[in-house]
Amino acid sequence: MNSKPLRWRLPPSHQELLRTVLVGASDVVVTAEQRAAIRQICSAPERDRFEPEDFLIAFKLAIVDAANDVGIPPGPDRNEFLARLVTVYIEEFYGGRVGATEMGPRMRTARASASVIA
Repeated sequence: MNSKPLRWRLPPSHQELLRTVLVGASDVVVTAEQRAAIRQICSAPERDRFEPEDFLIAFKLAIVDAANDVGIPPGPDRNEFLARLVTVYIEEFYGGRVGATEMGPRMRTARASASVIA
């Protein structure tokens, strides 16, 4: 019997928001609409109930699911695009308040993991 708790996932409303802003997405640039959606997710009340790492993992799982759902084909271009979305997520989650010299170990880990897409 597995006693490990299930991983927390973004609520369905956030997952739908990601699907909406990824429909027809270009793999070249993160749009203002996509950034606004990510900002909305980052400011959700769940932010205060979960560790930042858990929130980041949930976001990464959600963008992979959203990319699959809207038909963004797997490959290096998709990986680079999703990594850019994760970078935007980190910027929005921390509000641009944290500079590289001020980052604690958790933030450095989160930034380093921005390019690791499940």
